[in-house]
This record gives sequence, structure tokens and C-alpha cells, in this order.
Amino acid sequence: MIKRKIPYVTIFGNHDDEKTLSREAQMSIVESLPYSLSKAGPEALAGVGNYYIEILARGGHSDHSALTLYMLDTHAYSPNEKKWPGYDWVKPNQIEWFRNTAASLKSKHKEYTHIHMDLAFIHIPLPEYIGVNSYWRGRWREYVTAPSFNSGFRDALVEQGVVMVSCGQ
Repeated sequence: MIKRKIPYVTIFGNHDDEKTLSREAQMSIVESLPYSLSKAGPEALAGVGNYYIEILARGGHSDHSALTLYMLDTHAYSPNEKKWPGYDWVKPNQIEWFRNTAASLKSKHKEYTHIHMDLAFIHIPLPEYIGVNSYWRGRWREYVTAPSFNSGFRDALVEQGVVMVSCGQ
């Protein structure tokens, strides 16, 4: 990405802080790299890497956002393995931050003369990805490894009009 001068964003996965560097240390490095648009996000929120990026509409003079990309840290493993085995989930203060942020941007997005789209990127899939009635698209390469606890983040995404959620690698 750097060699080709392409701006990029990052989110963390469940294995990213299992060795020597914490998520905070990794994000500090990533934030300093050329063309990185990644941000640590608000310190008060659970996790590292809760932020959004506005992609401006075509044309060099536009200040209207055509896309808003929301990145949220889905953490790693369940904090209570006995009660909720498996992977972690988006926490309540992250969901509240997402709702407030998305709502605060709505009026500005309505100024765009075309269709503005909100998209979200997470690593660990939502529990709703599991089951025959899920709405996933793409290639089925392995079983969905979603958390056993449902934090309700999907409801917040729907409520705020997010049109696509991407998860995984």
C-alpha cells in the first residue's frame, strides 16, 4: 500500500495482540505509517481502533461524504469463557459511540446529492452470521466463529442504516 501510495485503514483481529506488542503499541506504529488513515479512536471506548473515515464524493472540489466507513474493535476472546465460550464482541460503550456518531453525521450526509452509504468493518463476525437465515455473501471457507453472546450491535447497524458489514480477514 505504501509503495503504491494507496490510503488504507486497519482493524485488529483476535490474534493480533497474542505475542509481544499490545494493540495500543501496534496502532501507534500503524498510525505513523505513510498513507495510513487508521486511528486508535477514543480512549474511553473498549478496544483500540474504533473510528470512522469519510470518503469524499468524486471530483477534486467536493466536501460531501459519499461513504462513511466505521471500524470497530471486536477484541479477541470472551471475557467470561464459562458463561459465554468463544470469541468476544462489540461492547455497549462502542455501540453507544457508533449510534451517537452515526446519528450526528446524518444531517451532513443528507446534503450529498447522490446516495450516501454507511459501511462497517469488524473482525469477529456477528452472531447473526450463523444459521440458515443469515445474510452473508462470498465464499464459504470455514464455519462462522461468532461470539456466543449477542451484544445487539446488528440492531444498531440496522437502526443507523448501515448497508454492508464486512468481517473476517
